[in-house]
Amino acid sequence: MNKNIFIALTSSIVAVAAIGASPLKSQALTFDFTFDNSPNGTVTAPIVGSGTFSFDGDLGDGTFALTSLTNYNFSFDFGVNSFTNANIVTPVANVLVKIATIGSDRFVNFGGSGGGPFGGSLDFLNPSPLSFQPNFGPLYFTAAGFGTYQGVARADVTSVPEPGSVLGLLGLSLGALVAKNRKKLNPA
Repeated sequence: MNKNIFIALTSSIVAVAAIGASPLKSQALTFDFTFDNSPNGTVTAPIVGSGTFSFDGDLGDGTFALTSLTNYNFSFDFGVNSFTNANIVTPVANVLVKIATIGSDRFVNFGGSGGGPFGGSLDFLNPSPLSFQPNFGPLYFTAAGFGTYQGVARADVTSVPEPGSVLGLLGLSLGALVAKNRKKLNPA
């Protein structure tokens, strides 16, 4: 094997290994929710529920179809009543997600054409209802009561490793194979 070709091949394999060994990252944006028992437009104690809404990536501010958000996940808890994606009873194709930055905080509200049994922009059932006010309003109702909700993005955006490290392992394996064969070619 030509020594220059061998050096170029070795350099290429080392470069692929270095790129692949450092896993690529994607971001998951998570909004923390609090629910009070007062429909006055602000969230104040006592808090009767909490939860999260998350999805992969961060599209910035705007209004998005729920179905366009990769790996979206809901988890709301009102004492004995919990609600997840499995409990959504509104056609998800009808749900819109509005993300806005106000000051240094990011907020989320829900809207869309509804179609769920409770007339909200996003309705859940397990076995009691949870319904978010239509047209991106700040109100909700559930068996726990009627009040105001607020979804605020966490200060930190979670990084999720992507399968880029598989390329790194492949590159390192090829590099080891080339190094082994190089010793056979140049026994000095």
